[in-house]
Amino acid sequence: MKFITQVVAIVVAAYIAQLFFPWYSLAVAAFAMGYFFKSKANFLAGFIAIGLLWFVKAWWTDAVAASDLSARVAEILMLNNKLLLMLLTAFLGGLVGGFAALTGSLLRYERKMKYY
Repeated sequence: MKFITQVVAIVVAAYIAQLFFPWYSLAVAAFAMGYFFKSKANFLAGFIAIGLLWFVKAWWTDAVAASDLSARVAEILMLNNKLLLMLLTAFLGGLVGGFAALTGSLLRYERKMKYY
C-alpha cells in the first residue's frame, strides 16, 4: 500500500511541477517523495511513476495533435513506429525519476546512519 501511495504521490507532484517548471522538475518531485516515503522500492516507484506519467502525456499529446509530428520524429530516430518513440520517452523519463527517488531515499538513510 505504501508503494502505491508513493507512486501516486510522485505522479501528482511531478505533473504539477511540470505545469510550471521545466521537464527536469520531475526529478525534484521524485527526489522529495523518495525522501519523505520510507519504502524499500524507491527506484521502482520513481521509475514506474515517471515512466507512466510521460507515456500517458506523450500518448495524449499525440492523440489530440493535428499533425503526425510523433511519427516524423520516430522516423528521424530510425524507429519503426511512434509507439516505440513513446516507450523510449517513458523509459528515459523513468530512469530520471527512478534515480531521483533513489537518491532522496539514500539521503534520508545517510542522515539516519550519521547519528549511530
